[in-house]
Amino acid sequence: MLDHTEDEAMLVDAVERFCREQLADALPAHSREHRFPTELVRAFGELGYLGTAYDPAYGGAGLGTRGAALVAEILARTDPSFAAVFLCNSAPASLIARFGSDEQKREFLEPVCAGRMIGSFGVTEPHGGSDVANIRTKAVRDGDDWILSGAKIFSTNAGTPLHGFSTVVAVTDPDKGPKGLTSFVVPVGTRGFSVGRPAAKIGWRFADSVELYFDDVRIPDRYRIGDPGDGLKQVLSVLSIGRVLVAATGLGLARRAIDLSIAHGRDRRLFGKSILEHQGLAFPLADVLTGIHAAELMVRHSAMLVDSGRPFRNETSKTKLFASQLAVDAALKAVQVHGALGVFEDCPAASLIGEAKVLEIVEGTSEIQRMVIARELLA
Repeated sequence: MLDHTEDEAMLVDAVERFCREQLADALPAHSREHRFPTELVRAFGELGYLGTAYDPAYGGAGLGTRGAALVAEILARTDPSFAAVFLCNSAPASLIARFGSDEQKREFLEPVCAGRMIGSFGVTEPHGGSDVANIRTKAVRDGDDWILSGAKIFSTNAGTPLHGFSTVVAVTDPDKGPKGLTSFVVPVGTRGFSVGRPAAKIGWRFADSVELYFDDVRIPDRYRIGDPGDGLKQVLSVLSIGRVLVAATGLGLARRAIDLSIAHGRDRRLFGKSILEHQGLAFPLADVLTGIHAAELMVRHSAMLVDSGRPFRNETSKTKLFASQLAVDAALKAVQVHGALGVFEDCPAASLIGEAKVLEIVEGTSEIQRMVIARELLA
């Protein structure tokens, strides 16, 4: 574990205590039932952890991406699905924090920091997948309002009892292509705005992911985020920051995989000694421990770049790619350590495979990360 500032050390201690005292015993039932843990998320938010990264002027802790990454890692070491609720709220909140008006921050970011609501991110569409620029949801100017029509998919946190708003990117000038996209914030309860029903997933089991529907949704111009045409660069920036939190979640998951492997392996004996003394299992776990050390350094470095205002897109892609692959590898090795027990659903290690695989897909698939990184070859 790398050194922390005094504020970070206090944050780590507090979040670890919350996980130990309130989450560890309660979350397995929510995971089995694919049931959003409303009261636990509310309690977590009321302690101010949802606002870890944000400006104290709006109720945040001011600890930036580095602080948020610490929270995501600690949550994932307890339950990656709870970390997913945190990181998926961070995307819409960060969009408003970085590009929104003071009025928008007062109306939406402050309640997030106070734990009164969470947000969802509306970018991906049924036909588009990773092609963020190929968006069909439209927003047409009508006097002092905009009228939104279209749909989004895979919007996590939407439709839950704490869902207060969604941020949405839409086409406002079709003739300008990617430069004709604009971001908006749409409050829950706006006429014509609705969400679909959540479906069971192999990971993020209680972090609901649904479709968003915009049926001629009328919103005032004050809910436009930034200038018209800035939507794509805003979304790409927020996605790049989100990759740090996905990587931190992968790091926490890998630590959980090691925790479970050690706990089981110490008590399991074969041929007269602990199974952790057999090189066939010990060496693969040594590789995971090495990866954990590397991922921690990468997460810390990427977060520093974001918080210092330096270029960060390529580094966050490398970090997300590495840490998400580490998470999958660690999960598979944890199941292997558990042997036949690892294939049963009630084995804690078994659920890590699905949780880890999600991390290779969200906030840009591994293939997308390689495309971003490979551009360095031609720079």
